[in-house]
Amino acid sequence: MNKIHIEGDYQWENRKFIGEGSFGKVYRATNTKTKQDVAVKVLDMKNFKQQDMIASLKNEIQIMKQLKSPNIVRLLDCSGNTKETFIFMEYCEGGDLKHYIEKKGGKLKEKQAIDILKQFMNGFKEMHEKGYIHRDIKPQNILLSRETFKIADFGFATKVDPRGKQFMKEYVGTPLYMAPQLLENMPYTAKSDVWSIGMTFYEIIFGKTPWPARDLYSFLRNIKTTPLRFPYDKPIGKDTKDFISRCLVIDENKRMSWDEIFKHPILVGGGGEIQNPQVKIDEKTKKILRSMQEIVQSHNLNVNHIFDKFDKDKGGSLDEQEFFQFIVSIDPRITSFESKAIFRVVDTSNDKKISLQEFASIFCQYDFADIDDPAQILITDLKEIIKANQLNLKEIFSNFDKDKLGTLDKQEFEKLIRVVAPALKDHEIQKCFEKFDKDKDNQVSFDEFKNALTYGIQDQENQYNFFKEKAKRLIGELRRIIKENNIDIKVIFRNFDQTKDSYLDINEFKKFIKIIDKYIYEDEYNYIFKLFDTDNDDKISFQEFSKFFV
Repeated sequence: MNKIHIEGDYQWENRKFIGEGSFGKVYRATNTKTKQDVAVKVLDMKNFKQQDMIASLKNEIQIMKQLKSPNIVRLLDCSGNTKETFIFMEYCEGGDLKHYIEKKGGKLKEKQAIDILKQFMNGFKEMHEKGYIHRDIKPQNILLSRETFKIADFGFATKVDPRGKQFMKEYVGTPLYMAPQLLENMPYTAKSDVWSIGMTFYEIIFGKTPWPARDLYSFLRNIKTTPLRFPYDKPIGKDTKDFISRCLVIDENKRMSWDEIFKHPILVGGGGEIQNPQVKIDEKTKKILRSMQEIVQSHNLNVNHIFDKFDKDKGGSLDEQEFFQFIVSIDPRITSFESKAIFRVVDTSNDKKISLQEFASIFCQYDFADIDDPAQILITDLKEIIKANQLNLKEIFSNFDKDKLGTLDKQEFEKLIRVVAPALKDHEIQKCFEKFDKDKDNQVSFDEFKNALTYGIQDQENQYNFFKEKAKRLIGELRRIIKENNIDIKVIFRNFDQTKDSYLDINEFKKFIKIIDKYIYEDEYNYIFKLFDTDNDDKISFQEFSKFFV
């Protein structure tokens, strides 16, 4: 029913509903005298039963009355009765920053992101001068009105010493953008907003957060154990990188102060000279490095400790063989030729050795995920949820597989995913479905579901088959070498058939495989041999051999 409401000089209708919060609804209203559009927040006072909640509401109104900046949503008027309170504010027709970014494809160019940062930081300057912090900065609380971005929603704002010397203990805000101190219920200072600014700015530029953030427990753990990385495929200016890095420091004492923020070069000029990656990395190597990053994160591995373990002479660096053993201990699928490719990339000093510093400067500094593949980012988040909550994939899958045929259609898949991550949007679920449905039959089998979500997660019954993946890579490399060099596979077979019995036994086959990977282990040899030996007679005929290279 489209009811018309009148309060003083303002009028609005139910159909002009904008949004809803915990305590009330927001509508687009009109000032009947000026004909100006405004926003009205209608608060149901039944939700304000406790005295501290009423005090908080009065505080929000009082703060908004004091803040006068073109980059802060203006309070126009307020009124009310025992049943409802009406807060009339500047109407921002452009919606919030989150919606704006989504319309622009999920992320913004650095120059535009800096312009938006400058605008809402101008609003922060007004707050800082008046002695307030916001405590709930996020893209949803930055609104757009006629090309101008403005800070909104001061429900959690409070008076505080902006120099960062006054500690607070109230647990308020949105977890994804909260400083670590708030997530752990520890005392915090005015610098909590600095962290939120860094998180927001990072998301504006890259279209994702620095750490997987669908699960609060794993989010906090990842903040502590995973270094702040910047996407390899989107280089940014040195000042932009410095600004984000100094905002997202866990230790409040080392985090950038408000005085330093307002004097930072990014707010005076721009992002600075673009810092292109110091090394060129091909797509294949990036994929391997990304997989390693996922495993390190999933298993909470300490890369420094693992590196030291394989540094036999304790000289602070690894030779080629030690490096191979080091990265295979992280990801057993990696082959020796892949290890060599990574070694060449990481050995920036060209001394045939890799120091921990050389490895960390690439592995810990860059994020090798594809930022243009949001579905993969969501899968990473889903892995974190599954791991943190120790979910049983088979049980979940079976509950939604109504016909018990071992597949999920689009509707069943959506219901399942919403159990794991209820906040996912429809378009995110569609992208996830396409990512899971490897054979494009509009169904997701349990194997497809399992393989997408279980790799790298500890204590899964159906762990990814390392040997199978490594064998696939080795065979792929063999095919490449044979094709590029135009080698006759009959000649190869004859050369390794040393007994001239028209078969390769396991020892002859090992010599063949060693051409590609001299560091391969015994059980891996045996696995690959069985793949070729399709008739299980413990020898490989030319017919069996040739099938893999046609």
